[in-house]
Amino acid sequence: ASAEDKKADKPKSDPPGLPLEFKITGKTKYTLDLDGMSVDDFKKAVMAAGKGRGKGNIPATPTVDFTLEIKNTSADTVQVWSNGDPVVLTLELKGKGAMSIAPMLAVTNEFRLPEGVGIEAGKTLSIPLKSLTGGLRGSGQLAYWTEAGDYELVAILKTGMLPIPKGAMDNGDGYGIITLTSPAIKVTVEEKK
Repeated sequence: ASAEDKKADKPKSDPPGLPLEFKITGKTKYTLDLDGMSVDDFKKAVMAAGKGRGKGNIPATPTVDFTLEIKNTSADTVQVWSNGDPVVLTLELKGKGAMSIAPMLAVTNEFRLPEGVGIEAGKTLSIPLKSLTGGLRGSGQLAYWTEAGDYELVAILKTGMLPIPKGAMDNGDGYGIITLTSPAIKVTVEEKK
């Protein structure tokens, strides 16, 4: 691999240089399941749901077996928000049959406060990812593979960190707002046999 390819395989952060490494691990081979629909009908159903015309019939996203891992590479314990409304996961799925929508869903009006969890030096916080859903409260963004083939998945996590890293915006609660971007994980989707 070229030096440019190797650079692309590294996790990224905003602000740059955070002592946190973010990556996706887990199963990388899946079977295509379009819930009994043809490829064209499934794509139409996804598009309709994305435009708010699905009448509540939003196709289920693929079931996956991934883990999002945040590793603390510093010599000290850090706190990271693990859930709450300010914590937003965005999934970027690329490949021939990749689709992503942000359906209009009703959500409750209250603000869900973030919760911090400590990650000791050299340790990893693991967050299970069981379907290709992200966005606000884990349902505001849906990603799909609609055809067999090779895909790449990148996870982008907006969260908070304590102590506030240099260059991060202070949220007023002692945490700095940060964004972690994983390297792409390669996924193969096979036809049902």
